Amino acid sequence: MLNCSCKSSSVQMTEEQKKELRWKKEINLLEYYNIKIGLNCFLYDYEVEYQGKQYQIHTFCGGESDKEIVLMLHGYGGSNVHYCRIYEQLIRKFRIYSIDLPGMGYSSKSDILMESYEDAIEFFMGTISKFIENFIREQKIILIGHSFGGFLAAHLFTRMPHLFSRLFLLSPAGGTYYDDSEIKKLQDTSKYPFLQRIFFNYAHKKWSEQITPQQLKDKWYGNYFIKKYLKKRMSLQGREYEVWQSYIDEMLALPDGSEKALFLLLQFPRVIARGWDSIEYILTKHTKYISDIPIYFYFGDQDWMDKKGAYNLAKTNNNIIIRIIENAGHQLNFENPKGVYEQLLIDINVSACQKEQQIVLS
Repeated sequence: MLNCSCKSSSVQMTEEQKKELRWKKEINLLEYYNIKIGLNCFLYDYEVEYQGKQYQIHTFCGGESDKEIVLMLHGYGGSNVHYCRIYEQLIRKFRIYSIDLPGMGYSSKSDILMESYEDAIEFFMGTISKFIENFIREQKIILIGHSFGGFLAAHLFTRMPHLFSRLFLLSPAGGTYYDDSEIKKLQDTSKYPFLQRIFFNYAHKKWSEQITPQQLKDKWYGNYFIKKYLKKRMSLQGREYEVWQSYIDEMLALPDGSEKALFLLLQFPRVIARGWDSIEYILTKHTKYISDIPIYFYFGDQDWMDKKGAYNLAKTNNNIIIRIIENAGHQLNFENPKGVYEQLLIDINVSACQKEQQIVLS
């Protein structure tokens, strides 16, 4: 992590200098993956207005402007660069817009009201839809969302299905329908072994306290947890670990933004949704509007995310397909980027051919 001398010197910087330093760390990280900013790849801060306030949405844009458009939403506590291992391949085929979710990453952090479920979901739906309306108007969009970003992508998709040609949900959170009684059963620890019960209850307490990644970093165990996550879960070593650590330091030095939304939108444990808000429920509710749009669920073969809702949907909807990515867990786009990219390309091409055949037949 940043040492004391770095922290004390950064206090003397202007806000513009701090921003320049953050962007430099991001550019260094992207360059590690052969992404050269300034060729056909760019970083922008797009400004959108929501409820009378201005918000900047930090965005990676790559690929030729005449290609099919892909909009990418990352998972909780992350940013656009969590897709960096598949950027190089994607920008050869598509026009990519990969955003830092409003209030996360390098996007605007201030003036965000986040006190209720309604505040949280409407903030994301309002700001992201404005981004699409303002900057992606040429054609229908392929929408990709991972984890928390998958949960948001599903909601965005059901609200505005006319904007999208396909939906890809990569190990999405909140996928399965659970009613209140089922959620209480999942949270019941009475039958757990003693040590497991202690750990579970402690984790539930921290969830209730709404500890964000920025706050975690300031805890005595925060730096240890972050280092372990980078080295073990993301399998980073050497130079790759260094560029990621440097970038994460800058990102977590920023204040909280919309991170509190996780605790308002999803439930402990296993980031499940309230029944009426789950992906399973909202896709079922909107079936007649989306039945002709291909929807794909991707899970790693070692994924801990709840898959039951996806399988329930696939049983009754021909347009919903499940893919299992080998040698991957929840961070499948990071753990097996080749497998994810190759499957994406197959599914996009197949769905495009099917669409062409339907047009010819009609």
